[in-house]
This record gives sequence, C-alpha cells and structure tokens, in this order.
Amino acid sequence: MRFPMFVELEGKRVVVAGAGTIGTRRIRVLAEFGASVLVVAPEISDEVRSLWQAGKIQCELRPVEKQDMEPAYLVVAAADKREINHQVYEWCSEAGILVNVADKKEECSFYFPGIAKKGSLVAGICAGGENHRLARQAAEEIRELWKEKAGV
Repeated sequence: MRFPMFVELEGKRVVVAGAGTIGTRRIRVLAEFGASVLVVAPEISDEVRSLWQAGKIQCELRPVEKQDMEPAYLVVAAADKREINHQVYEWCSEAGILVNVADKKEECSFYFPGIAKKGSLVAGICAGGENHRLARQAAEEIRELWKEKAGV
C-alpha cells in the first residue's frame, strides 16, 4: 500500500522517456502542474509536438540516455519497449531518482495517479498499480461530481 503525497513540481526537472499514448497523457499532466518537462523519444505524438511548439515542454528527438536522468527530480519511463523502460528504471535506481515505469508496477518508486482538478482543488486517484482504467474512471466520476456542485 502506498502513501498518497502531493509534491510541488513547479519548475522542477521531470524527464519523460517516450511519447506514445501513455507518455502523452503523463506529459500533459506534468506540464499542467508546472514541471519543467524534458521529453526524450525518437518519435512524439502530435499533442506532444504542440506542447513543444507552444514552449510548454522541451523535446529531444532521440533515444534516451543515462545522462538525461540527472539532475532530474523525477522520471517517467513510458517508452513502447520494455527493455528501454527497464533500462531507465535501472539508471534511476542507481542514482536514487524517483521513477514511474508505465509497464511494470514493481519497478515504480511512485505511481502516477488519475487526476481530478478544479481550481486549487486536486484529487489523485490510485488503484495500487493494478487497474489504471479504474483509477481514470474514478477520477472522471470525481470531475463530474464537482461539475454538479456549483460551490466547488
């Protein structure tokens, strides 16, 4: 069981290895919370390209390398290849950097939650790394509830 914790990401360097479907979602949320996001991937999604062109994130269109991890506050390994995600996990473990590995919960030092946000009110939903769809669905239900409540 993991302890839920909210951390300040404003201006902190967050590296995301990979920019496919999962990486794109995580990049969007990290940028929304003010992280200084560096995306390292040979290919990026259209949404990630738009965020880059708008100056909201940085991108390097190449394979991820060990030196990309430092001095990262935290790292997200969201490449479409298991061996890349595992290598990022190894590098982060050696350096003591918090890492979320999209395809293997056992390699995560933190879980990336489903997010519900309205103004300064933020809820993070986690299903223990077991069911991402359930966490995303619960976050959506909270967003809908907040829409119904005019005072929130």
